Amino acid sequence: MTEDDLDGLFAAAKTASPLPSQALTARVLADADAVLAVSPRVAMLSPRPSLWSALASIFGGGRAMAGMVTATVAGFYIGFAQPMDTGIVSAVLGGEIAELDMMPGIDALLDEAP
Repeated sequence: MTEDDLDGLFAAAKTASPLPSQALTARVLADADAVLAVSPRVAMLSPRPSLWSALASIFGGGRAMAGMVTATVAGFYIGFAQPMDTGIVSAVLGGEIAELDMMPGIDALLDEAP
């Protein structure tokens, strides 16, 4: 198969639009009629957004709302639990400590003295 043959096949595929068979169309319409016969109000009612979905849409959607809730919970946790001593951080920022070794070496572990 050459490149020209592929170009011809792609051109033919672009122009051909497959249509569903008449039997498939008839089955789909029959199913739709059966659903409407059971509950005709389903077609007439438009779904009313809930309070939470309306609130989420105000703030930019569900993902944005989830991010804000996560940040709020993390802020409360950090504020109440105080997971670390802030004395070191304030000393470094205040200039009281000139150098802070955050990654200590393994010299203490390699010491052979008992």
